[in-house]
Amino acid sequence: MRKLLLPVFLFCSLSGCLSAHTEMLDERTAIISGKGSSFDDLAKVTHKVFMEAATTGQQRGFQYFQILDDKQGYRPTYVQNAATTSTSGTMTRTGRHSTYYNETTTSTPASVTRLDKPMKETVVRFYKTGEITPGQPGVWSVQSILAANGS
Repeated sequence: MRKLLLPVFLFCSLSGCLSAHTEMLDERTAIISGKGSSFDDLAKVTHKVFMEAATTGQQRGFQYFQILDDKQGYRPTYVQNAATTSTSGTMTRTGRHSTYYNETTTSTPASVTRLDKPMKETVVRFYKTGEITPGQPGVWSVQSILAANGS
């Protein structure tokens, strides 16, 4: 089990696993920021942000949230790949004193790889039953989102 935990930890810390964070602006308004790794797409980050909004709403006793502002995009990250050189050879001995050596050297130049990581920042306002009309554009039911995702 320990052998499995280290690679998973390293992968998550290096790739920046899918995450969302809530910052409350007041009792009813929050900024929910989501980000993914270069292996994630924007749809996964959006899903994570919606789940975070629904969970936060439920924890604070609200039944609905409305999206007030929504920004999304990609953060470029650059990874430098070092130049490599490898040499391999064979040594052949014939007789007592004759030795032949044959070598091959292969070089790969340094390069830079661009990785795009999706991000989303959404401002939401939370409401209780009777404070907002359900079903209008941009209004989401906390319970519906959580139920649809098995929470």
